[in-house]
Amino acid sequence: MRCGTTRVRRGTIGVVNKAFCREPDATAPPRCPGCGVVGSAVTAATVAAHTATPEAVSEPAYFCGTEACGVAYYDLFERSIAVGEARDLFWPKDPQGSLCGCHGLTADDVDDAIDTGDLSAVRRVVQASARADAACGLRSCDGRPCAARVQRYFVRRRQEIGG
Repeated sequence: MRCGTTRVRRGTIGVVNKAFCREPDATAPPRCPGCGVVGSAVTAATVAAHTATPEAVSEPAYFCGTEACGVAYYDLFERSIAVGEARDLFWPKDPQGSLCGCHGLTADDVDDAIDTGDLSAVRRVVQASARADAACGLRSCDGRPCAARVQRYFVRRRQEIGG
């Protein structure tokens, strides 16, 4: 029975009080239908730049950044676009993907920088991605600047290597 509708019970007519009905929480962010994690909101232009079928999800659309999840994009109706149907995904969603699609920095570039001790290229990309004219909204599949992702990979690799 829906909230606020008339109810007939053994000859009596009454209205169900809305206080006793649970309605969905419209303020809660939607969760990925693949893994249940809250994703990050992206624009329709970002989805279109990374998929051949952007109409498969509606606005607002969300990106699932969980590396083991097979969902790339999803919407409020739990429709989704699989990782295999998306292109230009970044690390860690695609272990072979770039860290920064905007500036072309790869995980191998960061590994080389750690090995040689020359971190100038990594610093340059982190600084450039923070500029207002960076094209992260379209080039990055989550619509966010890549600085945090580059820094996260750098710290992770440095700890793994022991530097």
